[in-house]
Amino acid sequence: MIQLEEITSIPTFSNQLENKLLYSNHTNDISISYQSTYTIKYVIDGVKHYNYNNQDIEVSNSQYLILNNDSLITTEAKKGTKGLSLFLSSKLINEISHFYSRSNSSIKFLQVIQRNSNQKFNNLLNEIVYLYENNQISLKQQIDDLFVAISELIVQEQLSIDNNFMNLKVVKHNTKRELYKSIIETKEYLNDNFKEKISLDIISRDVGVSKYYLHRLFREINGNTSIFEIAFKCGFDNSAYFSNVFKKHVGLSPTQFRKAL
Repeated sequence: MIQLEEITSIPTFSNQLENKLLYSNHTNDISISYQSTYTIKYVIDGVKHYNYNNQDIEVSNSQYLILNNDSLITTEAKKGTKGLSLFLSSKLINEISHFYSRSNSSIKFLQVIQRNSNQKFNNLLNEIVYLYENNQISLKQQIDDLFVAISELIVQEQLSIDNNFMNLKVVKHNTKRELYKSIIETKEYLNDNFKEKISLDIISRDVGVSKYYLHRLFREINGNTSIFEIAFKCGFDNSAYFSNVFKKHVGLSPTQFRKAL
């Protein structure tokens, strides 16, 4: 059963850690170190700093980070910061991973900051925040299913990423992490600038990867998503209407834009 907890001061983490939803609304500056399970860190408002594996990571408003099991983490946040921590069950994560991968190896997430690269995942996080702040009775009725849905989603996505990196013959975790970071930056650049005139030259310059390698990397890891799927993920139920709106703003149809990349 998932435990719901809200904190306004420094948490002790002396009780249940796995299968917990922790809503934080800090009334003072905080700094705390702890050993974590698989965890999703989502910043609702403000900025949080996480230190793990000799990395200092800043997660801002509407961004999230997926951390691996047994991570030693130091969390720092300023007064007024709001966030959501989903402490997932390592048993559930491993069961889902073994089911989909047919392997007994433990899954290892890439721990890259993301914002809007996975709309379905974003929708689930936003639904949990909304229910926690507005309808906790309904949240308590749904929280077990929401935790399973989120766990399945992040595991399936990571397994797909790992499989695609195998096709590129990329094995080292840190190399995959840096390359995936470039992919996420590219996705979010496209999302943030879709109304502007975008070229592969501009994207590769801003992301810091050669356009040839970025093009190959993006296609290998993301595959060729259909126009219908893209339209649906953007909230359109009609791909023809999506294409008309896209062309009006970008000057090219989605198909022409994809070929231009």
